[in-house]
Amino acid sequence: MSDSVAARIGESLTQILGADYHERGINASGGNVQRSRLNHRLAALEMRRQENIEEVISMAYLVGGEENADEDAPELDDDWLARFVGHAQEISNPVMLSVWGQILAHEAQTPGRFSLGTLDVLSSMTGMDWLTWKQASKLCFPTGYILKLGARNDFDEFGLSREDIARLQALDLVQQTDDLSVTFHAPSKGLTFDFAGADLVVRHPKSTLFTLPAYRITGVARELFIHLDCVSADMGYLQALGKALRADSYDFRLHKAA
Repeated sequence: MSDSVAARIGESLTQILGADYHERGINASGGNVQRSRLNHRLAALEMRRQENIEEVISMAYLVGGEENADEDAPELDDDWLARFVGHAQEISNPVMLSVWGQILAHEAQTPGRFSLGTLDVLSSMTGMDWLTWKQASKLCFPTGYILKLGARNDFDEFGLSREDIARLQALDLVQQTDDLSVTFHAPSKGLTFDFAGADLVVRHPKSTLFTLPAYRITGVARELFIHLDCVSADMGYLQALGKALRADSYDFRLHKAA
């Protein structure tokens, strides 16, 4: 185990770059020594990139399997594929390797599902970022919102803190506005919110306009939510949402979708 910052830097870089980057090694100067480190670095980096690309492709084969591709869809776009490979070669985190494999498999099945912007956002995400997004997706309403629990700006008991939301905002998965409200038209004074795996039926004795506080997820987040395997909605969250609405004179019923 590293016993100093310098030792940790040296061990980490030596492992990644394929030459001696410990403090004693980096102080060994001279053209031949540096040229040797250069050659090792180029070889190590390109080998790592190749391994990452091939791991993503292997993941895509596992996800896609023998599923039929959309016969009416065009071939994979060359520019999209070039951007994909450019990002994928830098990914080595096991969680994100799996995500990139899923992206490639689904895009190959029906080209056009994922925009270049979505690839750019994914390239900036860590494995922890992805797990945070997966937690947030349990609270998402498919039209593009995370409905708040009253005036609160967090969902701590459901695994999504205010800091998590701020991180998702920085990643362009949740819009920056914290005081947004969304209005739904309910001619019969009742609406069914069809979450993933559950229906929340909300009624109001007087109003036909339901104005609810919410976060809005971005277009990139919607692509990820719709096209990747999404998890079922958190039933505890939906129960808490119904109770929060009841405080504003709404009534609610909650049941798992058929």
